[in-house]
Amino acid sequence: MSKYEVVVVGGGQNSLSAAAYMAAAGMKVLVLDKNPSFGGGAVSHQLTAPGFIHDPHAGQMVLIMANPMIANDELGLMSKFGLKFCQPDVGHATVFDDNSYLCTHFSVDKTCESIAQFSKRDADAYRALVKQAEGMSDLFVSGLFKPPLPFGGFMAMLDQSIEGQQLAGTLLKSAYNVVCDLYEHEKVRIHFLKWVSEIMIGPEEAGTGVIPMFLAAMQHKYHPGCVVGGSQGLSNALVRCIEHHGGEVRVNSEVIKVNTSGGKAKSVTLKSGETIEAGKAVVANVHPWNLGSMIEGIDPGVAARAKATRLSAFGAVNTHWALKEAPKYKAGHDVDTAAVVEPAPASMEKFRQHFDQMRYGHIPDSINASVQHNSNFDKTRVPNGQGAALYLYHFVPFKLAGKELSYWDEVKDAVKEDMLRRYQGITTNMTADNIIASAIETPYDMHKWSPSFQNGDIMGVGTYIDQWSGRRPTPELAQYRVPGINGLYLSGPFLHPGGTVTGGGRCTAMQLMGDLGVKHSHIMSV
Repeated sequence: MSKYEVVVVGGGQNSLSAAAYMAAAGMKVLVLDKNPSFGGGAVSHQLTAPGFIHDPHAGQMVLIMANPMIANDELGLMSKFGLKFCQPDVGHATVFDDNSYLCTHFSVDKTCESIAQFSKRDADAYRALVKQAEGMSDLFVSGLFKPPLPFGGFMAMLDQSIEGQQLAGTLLKSAYNVVCDLYEHEKVRIHFLKWVSEIMIGPEEAGTGVIPMFLAAMQHKYHPGCVVGGSQGLSNALVRCIEHHGGEVRVNSEVIKVNTSGGKAKSVTLKSGETIEAGKAVVANVHPWNLGSMIEGIDPGVAARAKATRLSAFGAVNTHWALKEAPKYKAGHDVDTAAVVEPAPASMEKFRQHFDQMRYGHIPDSINASVQHNSNFDKTRVPNGQGAALYLYHFVPFKLAGKELSYWDEVKDAVKEDMLRRYQGITTNMTADNIIASAIETPYDMHKWSPSFQNGDIMGVGTYIDQWSGRRPTPELAQYRVPGINGLYLSGPFLHPGGTVTGGGRCTAMQLMGDLGVKHSHIMSV
């Protein structure tokens, strides 16, 4: 008999959440991660100077706040295992290059006040959208955190009512079309489109149209925030939960092969040569591009279709700065208090050009960033509560025109200084005497950190309409099972509900435990 019922390949937040649910249901679980620390995209490191805690990848927690894992504290991560959040009022602020700004608050009224400075009509339109979207929030949430319906069945369900038909139409449009139909003022349009682009595809991509409605439904009901002590705190709480229920988590344990026999997943082989048996199942956080090389006996057609999945449209460089004092914005103090600042041009033409430039392998010629100031709200991230740890994330192509991915190593220092120069244009105190130390992570660094981040794609694969929900990453893999191999399940950002921090392993665990007849009464509701 194997010592472990389930072996989990990869220790990112998707895999850890799957393992935590299974362990809480009484299953004997082992998690294996190749890195010296677990967490995948939900990690925190001292990247710049001692005592300054930085989140290399995920910083803000948005979608996961609606996951019953957090919303209902199903696993006791908050009540038992130490997970805490900071939740500032201003979720994100767009700062335009003329130093005007627009803020999205947790409060709908305050958000509408901010929009009304540009257009009273647009403020009214936003309030109406929030009301409409909140009426659908239960549908959105129930669809996110359990295995998805087959895509055809989902669309057929929507087609049964006028409201559903309208939602299906919105789903098939681009966010650009939807936002331009909703709002009249260019800056209001840019504000919402800038946030849509955080899914790492351009807002003019067909199939992104539901995102503005989805964000309106979520951001005023489930208060976004950051993890106290850094995003690593989420991963730490999940590991405490796993270990509390008798599971194990190992680092420095790279899996190179999932072994099968008789059409069933049997064991995994580590780079060290060790083989570990799985009594009932293997959960593999294996990128679709790598299934053919890592999964013994996989159907060649299944592997080929997975290999054909597309990455997101662009990636990012993330620069980190240890500062003596927090950044101050030329736009004013309201922006200083925002959890996320989104610098953007005031011109829609210039905003759209950002995505055109990245399409051809060029870094946009003006600032196109997402900036986080989590140490403003969480003083545990800086030594003795003094100073600031800045997260300056800038959108770039995965590969620069005509260059290999590794070329980033040659230009990363110059790119870091260029990002600083651009940021200095919208702040008053990002001068040399305020900077203690800095660091940068490029798409190449992200690619090396996690096999889930191929070419630096933190979303796993692109969130296109043909790779969404019941088609993510392919229709035959969207239910977390690998056809033809019993006991082999998948978890990761390349599966529903997608990239960003979602606690998406809940879906994998539900599917696996349902197949095995394991009771999971700790899962309260969706």
